[in-house]
Amino acid sequence: MLALSGIYFHIPFCSKACAYCDFHFSTSMKLKTPVLSAMEAELTQRLEVCEWTNLQSIYFGGGTPSLLHANEIQRFLDLIAKKFRIDGIEITLEANPDNLSRETLSSLKSAGINRLSIGIQSFFDEDLVWMNRSHQARQAEQCLEDAAAAGFKELNADLIFGFPLLSDEKWMANMEKMLSYPVTHLSTYSMTVESGTALHYAIHHKKEKPMHEGQAEKQYRMIMDFLENKGWDHYEISNFCQPGHPSIHNSAYWKGNEYLGIGPSAHGYSGKERYWNMANNAAYIKAMEAGILPEETEVLSDKNIHNEYLLTRLRTKQGIMFDEFETEFGQPLKDQLIESIRSENLFPYFFMDDYSLRLNKEGYLLADYLIAELFWD
Repeated sequence: MLALSGIYFHIPFCSKACAYCDFHFSTSMKLKTPVLSAMEAELTQRLEVCEWTNLQSIYFGGGTPSLLHANEIQRFLDLIAKKFRIDGIEITLEANPDNLSRETLSSLKSAGINRLSIGIQSFFDEDLVWMNRSHQARQAEQCLEDAAAAGFKELNADLIFGFPLLSDEKWMANMEKMLSYPVTHLSTYSMTVESGTALHYAIHHKKEKPMHEGQAEKQYRMIMDFLENKGWDHYEISNFCQPGHPSIHNSAYWKGNEYLGIGPSAHGYSGKERYWNMANNAAYIKAMEAGILPEETEVLSDKNIHNEYLLTRLRTKQGIMFDEFETEFGQPLKDQLIESIRSENLFPYFFMDDYSLRLNKEGYLLADYLIAELFWD
């Protein structure tokens, strides 16, 4: 069995639909109670057959988990605590600023949440309106102050770059503003246009400008340089942290560790097999009421496992450790990778020594393309 990891909960509810988001969610709360009951049933069923002896992390994502009451979150934690010791492990909740009153923050902390991941996205109201976010800039600032005052010592914030309204000056102001608060972790994402979203529709019908690749590249370079100069650790392509404060849960994904996924559209991974739950709240409820796990599964081929190893490891600062690969797969990798990189003339995008291979800054900008070039066919 692979290294032990975590449990992810997908909370499929939002107060409104952000213009760019293609994750599974509903803006209607009518099914909240039966969905949560079904998720408790799924958790119980999966824990009954789980062979893990300990747990590293719990993560509530979505959707908007901060729409739940603390007692609803507590019920999940109580079920997990029947099987695992969870005192002291990382327990993260994704949240929107408009859901984080001082009372809510206090109750979440009492329930056991010890890390918040807050969807700030921008400190400019015009950007938030354009994104159709549910909060205002003043709420973003207030919730960061209140979260620190409530005793949350692990705070992640999300910021988005690379969209038409965001000038370089505004992007720099967002970065500087963020570091004026006691955040320990920052996740930054280039705005992408996903099919089926309001943003995709608006661009397709010429109501919005398309994203400009050059802008996203420049602003990504800006955040890399800015945080490096501040002493932050760029430990994964999209993630930065103060030294010693990485996301334990997300790091486990990039290390290829096992995890459970609970809830509509959630994914799980066992090292050799992957499952994903149906992305339909009503159908999910019906399946769990019948005692049937609402999943599809895939047994991963050797090629899939190899390529996923490259994909996840090369997203990180550590990259691929050659001895680890040989232990994992029973064969050396270095010569094979050198030949692939030489044949495609990709050396300018990598650091390589006797022990490891990793992307450099230029490589991060082309990561998806570069990693795919190293895949087994």
